[in-house]
This record gives sequence, C-alpha cells and structure tokens, in this order.
Amino acid sequence: MQRSYQLTLAERTRLSADERARLLGLAPARSFADGQFVQHQGDPGDAFWAVMEGHVLVGRYAEDGGFTAFGVIGPGDMFGELAFFTGIPRQADAVASGPARLVAIDRPLLRRLMQEDVGWAELLLRSLGRQLAVSLDIIDAERRLPVAERLLRLLRAMAADGSDGASVRATQQQLADLLGVSRVTLGAALRELAARGLVEPGYGRIALKAPLSPAG
Repeated sequence: MQRSYQLTLAERTRLSADERARLLGLAPARSFADGQFVQHQGDPGDAFWAVMEGHVLVGRYAEDGGFTAFGVIGPGDMFGELAFFTGIPRQADAVASGPARLVAIDRPLLRRLMQEDVGWAELLLRSLGRQLAVSLDIIDAERRLPVAERLLRLLRAMAADGSDGASVRATQQQLADLLGVSRVTLGAALRELAARGLVEPGYGRIALKAPLSPAG
C-alpha cells in the first residue's frame, strides 16, 4: 500500500498512557486483523476511534481499486472526529496495518469522559484545530506553490518516515494521485527537481540528493 503524508504535515494530538488506560477501563477495545477495514468511506460517523495498539492506514479506495493514503495512525492517535461532530458520512477508508486494537468513542462514552475530566474537551479541540490548520496549509500550498515545490514538500515528508530518511519508494502515478495532478504534470515537476540536483529518480524509488529547506 502506498503512504501519503498529508496528515504527517501537522503534529497529531495523542492520548497519553493514562488517558488510554482510562479509556480501556470504560470501553472494550476491538481487535482488527491485518488488512481488515475499520471503517468505509460513506459510513455514518456515529463514533470516532482511538488507537490502543498497532497502526491504521487512513485513505481512500478508488473505483478501480487504487488506494490514495492520507496517513498512518498509531497508538494514542485518534481519527474520525470530523464525521462524528459534523454528522457527515465518513470521508475516508481506514484499514488495519498489522494487528490493531481500537476503542470506538460514541456520544454516551464521550459525555462520560468529559463529565469526569474537562481535559477531554480541550484535547478534542486541539485535535480538530490541528486538522483545520493542516487543511489550510494544503489549500494555501496548492494555490501559492508551483507543482515542483509541492512535490518537494511531499517527498521530504515521505522520506522522513522512511527507513533511511533519504529516499522515497513510490511510483510517479502514486505521487500524482497524492498531489491531485496528472502524471504528465508530475513527470515534468520531477524532471525539474532532478535538473536542480535535488532528486535522483529511479524505478519505483526517488533518492533525495540535497537537504530540503523548511520552506521547500
């Protein structure tokens, strides 16, 4: 599965070990096998999720079976709050990446948590605020930055999550899907970065040849 790093651009709001223990004391965790769906795009948002153990890949499956990933959610992370609070259907699919245990937080459970500790309200406001912030950053980048610079930012985020921090394993089509551009446009941007000595494209892999600045 490919990984996108839209969600990696913002610091996530994670539950502490004590908060996770408290949550497990009030609600049972659900176990998911590797590759099992946690939620489907279009499902009702009657609860949001807190990851207790393992990892969850969040993204969208297309009609042709292709998958565009938004991020990898790990222990202590929450997701699904937007659908829960707005009442709109789920906007993303979520699939267990390896064995995972999650707790579904519905309205009765959330009310109990907030009654016992107002910190839960502050935690959720921070989480939603950060999601809004990264969404605005993405919109700003799409309006302000050329495709080559947007690609540079994406490659930096992807490399930071890789094993060596200096390369990205992705096809041009995957990168084009993540940026929302055509493969032709993506190819031109990649050639521009290569000409500037910033990347070295290979088969299914792109090596970063120079440190990327925070603005890049």
